[in-house]
Amino acid sequence: MAVTAPAIRLPRLTQTGAEPSRRLHFAHGQKARGAALAVAFGFAVALTIQLATGWIARTDRVPLSDPQYSDKLALLRTHSGFASENNGQTTLLFLGSSRTFDAIGAGTLSSALSHDLGTPVEVFNFAHAGAGPVTTAVYLRRLLKAGVKPGAVVIEVHPAFLAAQTSQPPEARWLHPVRLRRDELALVSELGLPIPTPATHGPRGWITPWHEYRVQLLDRYAPVFSALQFRLAEHATDPHGFVRTPEVPEIQRARLRELTRKQYSDCWADYRPGGSGMKGLRDALKTCRTAGIRAALLITPESTEFRSWFPEPGRSQIVPLVSELAEEFRVPFFDAREWIADEFLGDGHHLSGAGADVFTERLGREKLGPWLRGFCRGGES
Repeated sequence: MAVTAPAIRLPRLTQTGAEPSRRLHFAHGQKARGAALAVAFGFAVALTIQLATGWIARTDRVPLSDPQYSDKLALLRTHSGFASENNGQTTLLFLGSSRTFDAIGAGTLSSALSHDLGTPVEVFNFAHAGAGPVTTAVYLRRLLKAGVKPGAVVIEVHPAFLAAQTSQPPEARWLHPVRLRRDELALVSELGLPIPTPATHGPRGWITPWHEYRVQLLDRYAPVFSALQFRLAEHATDPHGFVRTPEVPEIQRARLRELTRKQYSDCWADYRPGGSGMKGLRDALKTCRTAGIRAALLITPESTEFRSWFPEPGRSQIVPLVSELAEEFRVPFFDAREWIADEFLGDGHHLSGAGADVFTERLGREKLGPWLRGFCRGGES
């Protein structure tokens, strides 16, 4: 009887060997798709954040393009008298650079003028660091568009910003393109301060605003990492826009004066007043005249040494030139360069707190009171 050998089942090498391979391929595919989805999701989130930041910046929901202006406008809006409908209240606005910023105690001036004129007078110091005549002209137009309507405006004349002989206007070093709005570029160019269109006005302002506004973002939200010497946002002003400068010892004042001399060194050589500075003053005065706002021009105090840095014959041309402009627009011109003792001017043209007290009181008593009395409510005609 034949014996049948048991059937031997060979392992299905092909089938069993392919199964782990398919599993591995499937797992790898899942990981790849997951990674791709994660990258796509991350890109979408990043793009959304960038676009949202660009929209926020362009609409001033958060003041990134020009934080100095936006922050001070927010403070100004707490003073209802400066609204378009102010019920006849007398309002006085100061515009200018840091020289006015720390020279006019607007709150003190409000009380003094109200007492002197026998009617409520509200004063606000809307000056900004580095704001020359062109910046002032731009800001004045912005304020009117924003519904701010002062009854009177005092416009600072900064003699160094009038230097017409420099290769580029001195104000250009402070007026960074990103601070300007799209419709302001043509105006600034017309006033003799050509500024290139900033990248923030183009697609990069939407797609990469975190890069384009990096200086402003660090200054506002992480100032410890900012390389700026002076902050753009959140200046420690009082409720009326005034910043009180502390006293400095003589040895420090000498160092500050030397820094100032170097800072404006290109203005002193062959000084000749005119240029974009005068165009900016003229535009601001035209804006005031069109809007029915009373205007005045003011040169804030300067030390003896600071005034000597302006060479002749340019130095002697400053007052006649500004006086001619004032006469053309029939506005008063207050030349206060020699009003305050040198000891109150730490760096030669910025007043200490004590100096600002002296200057504010004298300016109100001798110039502003008589000027405002002629047209403020309740005053003499």
